[in-house]
Amino acid sequence: MSKLDARRVWVDGCFDFTHYGHARAILQARRTIPLSDLASCLICGVHNDRDIEFNKHAKPVMSQEERYGHIRANRWIHTVVENAPYVTQPEVLDSHGCLYVVHGDDISTDSNGYDCYQKMKDVGRFKVVDRTAGVSTTDIIHRILTGTASPEESPLKDIAALKLFATSEDGFSPWAWVFDSTIDNVVVEGGYQWDPSNVVYVQHSFDLLHIGQIDRLRQLKKLSGNKKLLVGITNTSDNDAAASNNNVAQLYMSSKERVLGVLSCRYVDAIIINPRHTFKINTSNMEHWELADPRLDDTPFNYLNKQTIVDRILQNKDYYVARNIRKGMDPQNP
Repeated sequence: MSKLDARRVWVDGCFDFTHYGHARAILQARRTIPLSDLASCLICGVHNDRDIEFNKHAKPVMSQEERYGHIRANRWIHTVVENAPYVTQPEVLDSHGCLYVVHGDDISTDSNGYDCYQKMKDVGRFKVVDRTAGVSTTDIIHRILTGTASPEESPLKDIAALKLFATSEDGFSPWAWVFDSTIDNVVVEGGYQWDPSNVVYVQHSFDLLHIGQIDRLRQLKKLSGNKKLLVGITNTSDNDAAASNNNVAQLYMSSKERVLGVLSCRYVDAIIINPRHTFKINTSNMEHWELADPRLDDTPFNYLNKQTIVDRILQNKDYYVARNIRKGMDPQNP
């Protein structure tokens, strides 16, 4: 057993459709460790497909490899533990030297209805953080099943959240810059000197944010050398082909959900919210890329796109409708 250290914190979960509610829980877990603790470490356990199906009586939409990859891209996580037990065990935390596990204030139960964290609570090694209301995997699946989007919610109405999600790996220090429409409109100042000539730029809607998109950002960051990665998050479909397919043209996630999801990615150094149509023209000094550029194809998740995810749900509609009914969702009520 490793020596237990309060600066080493454990967080775990399914992280299906990894959304900004998951990212916020991870960030809150990171912030339970004081900034002064340089030896701090946040370890994230992710459950495998089999254990999720057994305990939740429903298969995850995203495969375990897709979920592992997505969580690895989170800026505040140091280590990902695959196949983490669904019921959190003290012995597992012991093996990683973690004194505490952190979880939201909702109850997570196993296949028998028992609290997955009861053992940790009994030994005083459980810390609770606020659960993010208004976003869940169940809700996202419901939107796809009913062909509806979430009520539009501007990220600019929650500057505090933008500042929080723009923090560096320690969860406290500033890192990412946030702009509105153009780089002349600074919303959040980052933790480094902004130099437009030392930037690569890519834009996309990032709807149903997934590891297929994220791994392309990783590739672009790698290819860009020491340049900062500026990501534009648009409010329109990503290409002309998408406009002819309602399932792709539909934006299922609000601007706030997409912006905070992208902002939590470790490869992103700055974002621009809803960039103007003239942005590319007015920033010719930047290196501009397309997310679909073939030079970014070297990823094991090249098969994954928004349509693939939508098809997984719609082709198994009865299964996911039944799943959501068990979760309290009305399939007739968008």
